[in-house]
Amino acid sequence: MAANTPTLNEAEKARWLRKLDRATAAHEKTRQQLDELIADARAAGITLTLIAEHTPYSREWARRIAARVHTDRGETEATADE
Repeated sequence: MAANTPTLNEAEKARWLRKLDRATAAHEKTRQQLDELIADARAAGITLTLIAEHTPYSREWARRIAARVHTDRGETEATADE
């Protein structure tokens, strides 16, 4: 039988939501850094297998991440040149 969810007052709820917001922002920042590093490692010649062994991603996800970052960078560079 599932336990009931405790009832929080508004101040407690707000405190928990601020903690979640901070943790989410920190996670998004470090995830972006990891994605960029995966793309850089791939461009430097590190194999997808080695990337997968050293990150929480499979070879396919590492390939997709590297491709997305390279595409994003290409679009950003093209926009900056205009």
